[in-house]
Amino acid sequence: MLMAVMNAPALAQENADQDVTPNFSVSERFAQNFGADGIRSGSFVLFPVVRYVQTYDDNIFGVPVDETDDFIADINAELGLESDWDAHALNIAGTVRRLQYFQNTDESTTDYGVQGEGRFDLGRRSAATLSAGYNRLTEPRRSLQTAFGARPVRYSVFDAAFEVDLRQNRFREQFGVSFVKDNFSDAFDPNNGNPIEIDQDFRDREAYEVFYRQSFRVRPTVALFAQVNGGVQEFDNDQPGLNADQDSQFYGASAGIALDINKVARGEIGVGYETRNFDSDLFDDISGLNIDAALDYFVSDLTTISLSAQRSIQNTALVGFAGFYSTGGEVRIEHELLRRLLIYGGAQYTVDDFRPVNGVDVDRRDKFLEFTAGVEYAFRRNIVFRTGYTHIDVSSSGALARSGFNENIIQFSVELRR
Repeated sequence: MLMAVMNAPALAQENADQDVTPNFSVSERFAQNFGADGIRSGSFVLFPVVRYVQTYDDNIFGVPVDETDDFIADINAELGLESDWDAHALNIAGTVRRLQYFQNTDESTTDYGVQGEGRFDLGRRSAATLSAGYNRLTEPRRSLQTAFGARPVRYSVFDAAFEVDLRQNRFREQFGVSFVKDNFSDAFDPNNGNPIEIDQDFRDREAYEVFYRQSFRVRPTVALFAQVNGGVQEFDNDQPGLNADQDSQFYGASAGIALDINKVARGEIGVGYETRNFDSDLFDDISGLNIDAALDYFVSDLTTISLSAQRSIQNTALVGFAGFYSTGGEVRIEHELLRRLLIYGGAQYTVDDFRPVNGVDVDRRDKFLEFTAGVEYAFRRNIVFRTGYTHIDVSSSGALARSGFNENIIQFSVELRR
């Protein structure tokens, strides 16, 4: 990603010493008012969460015809451990999630993961942070890049990062390095009782990235920033049938503005340029404009409108392709109907435009449209009910297009926490 987005807590922290009241969206304030108290154990606090989600999906395989529907029991548990120290911090979280399909039991999976973060305070407004995590996950069937085998594709992700955040007067300096390793398990085609392996090793990769960012606070509620970053991606194997892999290097620069205007808006808008160079002559280099923007507009204390827009270079797992430009936007509206009742709705639209291969334009463009709406009710501080509806419309155009599909998902959940 070309630009690291400063999240809301970071903005609030930067403005805290300027006596500016931090802004909170409706959902953030809702979580604060009815958030878990935790279980104190010495200088640490435990945050256990158990969640049951009942789902109905009318197209679990994401196909255009002969859709298969099913009910899915989504049972997941989380356990967080957070330090409560005057200085420095140590946070660890673990998750386990079981998806149990009622009819298509071969689709059932169990995901799990652990994430840890340690922060060493270098002063009142500066810190160094080290984080690492491991997750074992399942690729959604609706993914346009997944291999369609007898069972969903499984993969693991290991990530680690180190970042230093220095603040002095109006200036803020950030720099860091990150590492990600993806490892995909092979898929299998049943082939009438004679399984055929669908190799996924060509998707295994290691990615390294470094960044440097400088911010200047023009006023307590407005900051300007500039950032440069770069990195490499190394894939274990060549793509099947091609004497070429997707190893590449990328470089980028961006600049923009971050703001946090009390009871009006908060967010960040960044515009930059990125280039990705591939080692193989088969894949053309990709470069162009990048955008990363997010804005929360506070219509009132009860209503928040969130807008975002992104344009960036992405890798792809599709054989014969190296990458694509992904351009998209999202709008979300949250409203606190009652003190314990939150309603929301939103829409997301993304276009993936595949880039030339070996000097020849690739005639393919994928489009993803999603609508969501839901309700969240805090029965008590440690009991929350949610229900929601999602509609997904996927289409693809061009000579190399894949089949599109529609999918409707209805969910009801109950969350218990301490």
